[in-house]
Amino acid sequence: MMVFLCGSMDFYPKLIEVSRKLEQLGHQVEIPISAKMMVEENNFSAQDFKNKYTSKEKKKFFRLNLSNIEKSDAVLIINESKNGIPGYLGTSVIMEIGISFYLNKKIYLLNKLADDAPYKPEVQSFDVEVINNDLGKIHV
Repeated sequence: MMVFLCGSMDFYPKLIEVSRKLEQLGHQVEIPISAKMMVEENNFSAQDFKNKYTSKEKKKFFRLNLSNIEKSDAVLIINESKNGIPGYLGTSVIMEIGISFYLNKKIYLLNKLADDAPYKPEVQSFDVEVINNDLGKIHV
């Protein structure tokens, strides 16, 4: 199965770790272009990345990610704790979830959302499956 991984840039080290584990389980994995670039540069600073690229370049990266979502069977959201929010989802990731839903992709969350997350009802309405770090639950 082809799985596209999404998540806040701050979670990219975890995203890379999950990518490797999914490949060991026999899945094909695609990661965001920004994550690939950070791996190549060996620099996982989200701020450095945001400062380095123009809005035009970032739009191109986002379109490439959306194309990869379209080609995937499923999407796994890497949602760790950030800024004191368990299961954090940023704006771009929420957009990717909505687009994945529109494209009829199976959507997995690595961790549950915070009970008081303002976006929780909408995200849950997209039939996401929380896997609680159990990558063996990923299937189409």
